[in-house]
Amino acid sequence: MKYTAKYFRDRLPEWKRKKDPILSRVFYRPLSFAFSAFFSNIGWTANMVSYLSAVVALIACACFVLGAPIAGAILINVWLLLDCTDGNIARSVKKERYGDFADSMSSYICVGLMFCCMGFAAYRTGGALFAPGNPWVILMGALAGSSDSLMRLLYQKFLNSTVAQGAEVNRSEDPDQQGGINRIRMKVDAYVSLGGFLPLAVLLGSIFDFLDVVVVLWLAYYGLTFAISALYLVRKTFKVNTADNDESKSAK
Repeated sequence: MKYTAKYFRDRLPEWKRKKDPILSRVFYRPLSFAFSAFFSNIGWTANMVSYLSAVVALIACACFVLGAPIAGAILINVWLLLDCTDGNIARSVKKERYGDFADSMSSYICVGLMFCCMGFAAYRTGGALFAPGNPWVILMGALAGSSDSLMRLLYQKFLNSTVAQGAEVNRSEDPDQQGGINRIRMKVDAYVSLGGFLPLAVLLGSIFDFLDVVVVLWLAYYGLTFAISALYLVRKTFKVNTADNDESKSAK
């Protein structure tokens, strides 16, 4: 079977169309359909594309460190195209085992390293907020990437603990099927994260020398969401344990 861009476009689920932020909807996702057709026709699987995107992320980070921030920013945008591509293939051709692992590994590598490397680029050349040679911008970049990674690790550990105790967990990727703060987080994150406006912000920051502004803004976002998420999850554990204690007292 010869795959076409139309084949993948017609099979994109409605929830995914709704979840995609505006830039992905009008640019990255449509272009990813052509990427999906190309890779599928040469025999590549979704996991293979995911691992390729991880390599692209590493090269992009190296470009920021080695003094080629514009090349790094372009590769970050290529990374997003590949991130859309592997999902298209998994949904429309074949979903492989460990697909979530391969996709998440690529994302964690990109976010975990990119901000620190961008901070180093801003350290070397300066920017709108920091003069060249200011080490604080490197630290802020490292904290931005760490905050996002820590938030995801805490949330995943909370889900694992919930499942281990026999409770059901809503694992839907559709924000409309979520409740409370998680629904808000998923909708906001879709626009601010790597799948939203961040790749464009990185590209513009590299061209016009304000990568330090990008680092500071996303540190504020990731730092705040990490703090709020951690407090929210801790509060949920206290509520569950309080309810258990009350039941034990009532039973006596």
